[in-house]
Amino acid sequence: MTTCLVRRLLFTALLCLLLVAAAPADSNFFLKDGDTVDFYGDSITEQRLYTTYTEAFVATRYPDLKVTFYARGVGGDTTWGGWMGTSEVRVKRDVKPDKPTVITVMLGMNDAGYVPYDPKILATYQEWYGKLIGFLQAAAPRARFTLIGTSPYDQWAHPEAERKGYNDTLLKYVDHVKWRAEQHHFGFVDFNAPVTNAIQAALAANDPKANTFVPDTIHPGPSGQLVMAAALLKGWNANGVVSDVVIDAASGSVTKAENACVFKFKDLAWSQKDHALPFPADESMELALKYSDFTDALNRQMLTVRGLQTGKYRLEIDGKAVVELPAEDWAKGVNLAVLDTPMRAQASKVLAETVKRNDALFTRWRNVEFQLADYRASKQAAAALKKVEKEIARKRHNLAQPQKHEYKLVKIQ
Repeated sequence: MTTCLVRRLLFTALLCLLLVAAAPADSNFFLKDGDTVDFYGDSITEQRLYTTYTEAFVATRYPDLKVTFYARGVGGDTTWGGWMGTSEVRVKRDVKPDKPTVITVMLGMNDAGYVPYDPKILATYQEWYGKLIGFLQAAAPRARFTLIGTSPYDQWAHPEAERKGYNDTLLKYVDHVKWRAEQHHFGFVDFNAPVTNAIQAALAANDPKANTFVPDTIHPGPSGQLVMAAALLKGWNANGVVSDVVIDAASGSVTKAENACVFKFKDLAWSQKDHALPFPADESMELALKYSDFTDALNRQMLTVRGLQTGKYRLEIDGKAVVELPAEDWAKGVNLAVLDTPMRAQASKVLAETVKRNDALFTRWRNVEFQLADYRASKQAAAALKKVEKEIARKRHNLAQPQKHEYKLVKIQ
């Protein structure tokens, strides 16, 4: 290798590193560096699925953004409260200490009472929703709010459902949440419509798994919760591009490298470092990937190679075969986010650490700070668990940092 070539390669690599360091934060994204997000809600939030998916997405898509998340959902909760206390008590005890800068609220499933529509029940919800917002604003005066229309009661995929028509009632509650958001100039995100649409799409396709979007008619499963997380992330203007690289094989040049650095390109082999990781959707979320726009809207890790000779090509990353496709498919573009790649494997570890952190948080909050509050040693136990949460968060932050990988396209036919 000539001295000139070595210098050029070193310069390209250095330039890539400088561009990564100088890359500005996504000004369109709702969350900002240093934010603390509280998810306030009922058992659907307590499931810690849409909350965890949202948190893991932010960790992988914005690896340099430091945001802390707290899932504060309580089973059976309503706008006026539940078994863990009134909403006023809940906010002072569970939310205020977090010092949130962002608060989401999703309530309504329990408030409507699981009975046919009753305007008096709706009026109570409207009254207490206003009071709840007041409690939250008093606890976090500078917080930015996103109000969420509750996820649906699945009255379509469950013939045995006892409360046919209950979702029609819930839609009136969603309308109030939207109105309330408009009155306060808050953000509004609807979970009801996108999950309903996904269920209907699965039913139209005669998919026998359609009833797993919301297995018990009330609590969405992983696919339903991924659809919900997607709605929230879109409402927050999250970047849907992991990376987008276009290569002209005929001229041997890289014509596009969005959110990525590509260098040492030669003979259909190159080094690439994306600035983000894909979201690691797994088999439990397969219905969401099939019947919603999650992948197209939020998980695009595109590689396009034009000018290839006719034939079939195998993509290898770090020496591992990833996929074999004809030249015409490479020319159209291939989404690596849905394939088994080293980047996806790395992102799966980030998701796993996010689950661990939320489990530790839930244990501290519910099992120690709440249930064992009368015991003197509980404060020490809670402090120890909080340290564990922070340790997990640090490990996850390190795991979420994108790495350089070696790509190669090999003609096999």
